[in-house]
Amino acid sequence: MLKSLNLLLSPEKQWEKMALTPPSFVSVFLLSILPLMIVTLGIEAWGLMQFGETSGDFGRLRIPDDRVIKYVVFYGVASFVVILVVARLLKDIGHSFNLQAPFSACFTLIAFGYSPILMLRCADAFPQINTWICWAIGAVISLRMLYHGVALWLRPEQTKGFGLFLLSFMSMVVLSGLVHFASIEVLHGRLLKNVYPDKGPSEIHGIAGGKPSA
Repeated sequence: MLKSLNLLLSPEKQWEKMALTPPSFVSVFLLSILPLMIVTLGIEAWGLMQFGETSGDFGRLRIPDDRVIKYVVFYGVASFVVILVVARLLKDIGHSFNLQAPFSACFTLIAFGYSPILMLRCADAFPQINTWICWAIGAVISLRMLYHGVALWLRPEQTKGFGLFLLSFMSMVVLSGLVHFASIEVLHGRLLKNVYPDKGPSEIHGIAGGKPSA
C-alpha cells in the first residue's frame, strides 16, 4: 500500500527503485492492492452508510447497509478481474512488440496503475462529490503513473513504448469505467438485486442543495 502512495507522489523515482528489486505477484496483491482495496472501499462504504447519497433536489437517499456491502464487494472483485485481464492483454500484445515481459511484471504495472482509481473511492464517500468526477480524477492520475511505468518498469524499445502505454491506459480506462457504471447499478439496486437482497427499503431524508453522486 505504501508503494502505491509513493508512486502517486514520485512515480519516476519509485518505478526505478522497484525495478532494482522487482516484487512478486503475491506480494503486490497481498501487501499493496488488497490492503488498498480494503481501506479505500471501506472508507467509501462508511461514507455511504453514514451520509447516504444526494438524490437530486429531493434530499439524501439512505441506502440499505446490505446493498452498500454488496456494492463494495462487487467493486473490489470486478476491479481485480479488470487488472488481471488488462495485464494478460498487455503481456500478449507485448510479445508482438518483441517484449518478453512475464505476467507478473505486467500485473505489477497495471495493478499500481489502477491504484489511483481505487484511492479516489475515499473522496466518493462524501455525497457532495459526483462519483464520475472521482473516477475521472483517478483515471487522469493513472495516465501519469502508467506513462512512467511502461518506460521504467517494462523498458520496451523506445519506438514501441508509446504504443504499449496507449494500449494499457485505454484498456484500463474503458474497463474500469464499465466496472464503475456496473457498480453504480448495483448500488442503486438495478443490478444483482436478487443476490443477497436488501433487508430494508431505501429512505429519502430532506436536505438543502447538493449534487447527485451518480
